[in-house]
Amino acid sequence: MRGGRLPATWLRFLLTSVWKDRFGIPGPINGPAVLSALPNMPSNNFHKKGPVGCLLIHGFTGSPSEWLDLGEVLVEQNFTVSIPTLPGHATHSADLFNYTWRDWFNCVKEAYEELNKVCDEVFVCGLSTGGTLALNLAAHRSVQGIVALSTAIKFPTWQTTAIKFLKRVKKYRYKRNGEDVRDTSVKSKLASYQKYPLYAAEQFFQLLDHVRGDLPEITQPILIMHAKNDHSVAFSNSTIIFDEIGSTEKWKIDLEESYHIITVDVEKERVKQEMLNFIKTQSRILQRKPAKKATKPAKRKIS
Repeated sequence: MRGGRLPATWLRFLLTSVWKDRFGIPGPINGPAVLSALPNMPSNNFHKKGPVGCLLIHGFTGSPSEWLDLGEVLVEQNFTVSIPTLPGHATHSADLFNYTWRDWFNCVKEAYEELNKVCDEVFVCGLSTGGTLALNLAAHRSVQGIVALSTAIKFPTWQTTAIKFLKRVKKYRYKRNGEDVRDTSVKSKLASYQKYPLYAAEQFFQLLDHVRGDLPEITQPILIMHAKNDHSVAFSNSTIIFDEIGSTEKWKIDLEESYHIITVDVEKERVKQEMLNFIKTQSRILQRKPAKKATKPAKRKIS
């Protein structure tokens, strides 16, 4: 901020937010019915198949609909799959007022424990905020590998500051253009909120601060994929994660055509193939390597 003047981006952010909060029309979710479960899976989004488990975590304001295609592919290929619905999601945006990021993480931990009971190894895969939660899980649980898609780890200081200020005068922030996908035909298939409480956004930023400090302690193999044209989470986040994570086995794939929700966007087939290849090559069971527990992180208190 120079000469006491607000940056143009910040000023536009403030004015747009206040205007939409005053005159915007609220609604529960975008998309058809609340797609909280895979069509061919039980309503709790858990399908038991083979000994290799895959925990798939959706993003902030999103739902398991972000993982529908990939989830079905994994089930077809004999993976045991769990896609939890994070607390406060896939219902009404006002429900997000009732939860903190720790509640989201506790949901992820419970889903992991359920998988771990029936599987010999578990891979954790997350999209956007789901990727951040996946990293946090890897810091505190013995997962076999991590798939981080469009994952957030740092937002501009001006934006986090603006949220803290706005939270005092308004409740909600509206998405400007709906879901960030290049393939607009899939927007109607995604169940997500078109507005969200600024309280929840602040919880999201607290999660980022918490997880970034743990990156050097995370040592499991990781696949990072991010689109260069992501309008929701800056592409630079993938570089930060790649550079700061403690993993020695790490791969970073940059996508040229997609936007944010890469699991359903124009390069979804490549995302699917890269993800499957990573899981199959990193799985000791599928590679028939000697039985060995996944790398166990150092015990640290979850603050």
